Amino acid sequence: MLLKFKGYWIALVAFCVLLSIIYHQHIKCGGPGIPFLLSTSTPEQGSEIQQMVNRIYHQVDEKIPKINITEKIKTTSAHHSRVFLKYPKDRYCVGDQLIVQVDVFDYLGKMKTYGGDYLRARMSTSDSGAASSGRIEDFNNGTYHVHFILFWEGTINITVFMMHPSEGASALWIYRNKWHGKVDHVGKFTSYQNEEETVCGLDIDQSKELCDYKDERDEEHFYCIKPENFSCNSLSHVKSWIRLDKIPFTSIEKSLFDRTNVRVEIPKDFIHIQVLQCGNNISPINEKCKIGTKLEYPSGYVLKDVWHPKGCNMLAYKTLDTMNTCFTNKFIYIFGDSTLRLWLHYFQKYVKTLTPFSLYDDNWARQLLILDVKKNVKISWKRHTFPFITSSFQSFKEERTIAREIDLIRGDQRTVIVIHIGIHFSVYPIHYFIRRLYNIRRAIERLFIRSPETKVIIKTENTSAAMLKDFKTISDFHASIHYFIMEIVFKDLNVGFVNGWDMTNAFDTNEIHPPEKVIENEVRMLMTYIC
Repeated sequence: MLLKFKGYWIALVAFCVLLSIIYHQHIKCGGPGIPFLLSTSTPEQGSEIQQMVNRIYHQVDEKIPKINITEKIKTTSAHHSRVFLKYPKDRYCVGDQLIVQVDVFDYLGKMKTYGGDYLRARMSTSDSGAASSGRIEDFNNGTYHVHFILFWEGTINITVFMMHPSEGASALWIYRNKWHGKVDHVGKFTSYQNEEETVCGLDIDQSKELCDYKDERDEEHFYCIKPENFSCNSLSHVKSWIRLDKIPFTSIEKSLFDRTNVRVEIPKDFIHIQVLQCGNNISPINEKCKIGTKLEYPSGYVLKDVWHPKGCNMLAYKTLDTMNTCFTNKFIYIFGDSTLRLWLHYFQKYVKTLTPFSLYDDNWARQLLILDVKKNVKISWKRHTFPFITSSFQSFKEERTIAREIDLIRGDQRTVIVIHIGIHFSVYPIHYFIRRLYNIRRAIERLFIRSPETKVIIKTENTSAAMLKDFKTISDFHASIHYFIMEIVFKDLNVGFVNGWDMTNAFDTNEIHPPEKVIENEVRMLMTYIC
């Protein structure tokens, strides 16, 4: 749709100002679409989708303190903080719950009076290669509890990391939600032998004629400035890249993201704990993991490079015969980013009967398809649509949101849909992620009405190597927020979860693209659900 922007822009700004006066709120007037009510809006405003976006936004926003720092010495210091056992005992037994307390202090040695620090916890035994995550409970007063489950016996080491102080987390949250300048988009318009590139994006403030590629039902927009002598339908390719030179932090805020201030272990007043079997005759878990279990943290533990889910059994699928049997008569649709693309490469490596079918050969993010005609197997990977950050041009003509892709799938007992979104959204305001996730849920609900036997698997994000390089744009803090939103959006939905967030923390890989030992366990979890 072509927007005639000169008169329209003036009217829109006037309308936004009027709304600001009526509601006594800050209303975002920068974009050409419907004004988006920011954190001061109430959940009851707008359409049904907008109300849900507002409601979830408020649930997240209220957990994050809004801090205007002027002195670094008043921010949280990992080295001045301390970790100790909340209820120390003479002996610890397999199956016990363990609570570790964290009290955080600033650089002056003064205990903090508010929460919001981004912490991450892990327990491990090096001899057996065992490890699991700890769940953080924030009391919003400078005190945290870390909840562990003692899954195995042996000498256990506890580590609690200060990933970002609350002041850094606050800065990440505030700038993420009020600023679009971290990503540039370029669209290529093609008409016969003529091409022209122009500015595109999810939010464009320029008063020129725009092409609006909108999804009215799901209330999602993508815009390009319309080049002269080209129709809006001639947009053929889009690319984008992160602008690291346009980070709006103050000098004090930037100092919080120095390498020495990120992922710092907090000192503890104990060395380790010894966990014994204590004569507990814990029965082995024989029931395999099923669709419909809730997303929880921790969801299991790793032992000798094998993931052991809590409360159910992950079956072993390693040999060619067992994988072939599982895949026979299966149609597996995988929608997401490069972390799920790794699954296809794993399938090809170990299931030799799967043959790649070359659809396109122009860039890494092209759609992938592998087939086994004799066994009636089809597995495909397709990137989720914008935002999808890649510096190479991607075809625009086949772009569809995951919700729209699900709507095109008939579904039956042979059909499996795997979904993942996350890191590409982390440099955009959170409402884009919430809206996309909620639209995916609505599409899954529509799918289950026509085909309740279709299996849907959702993968959470991996912990990221970007934490060692680019803290200000792709920090794991954003992924932790995404995880919390996934818990809200997909609650009580009959889907299966592959908890990459928990697995990669337990494995301690911290890589967006983890090693094969992690991919293998993610795939085994998938196959446990579908076979």
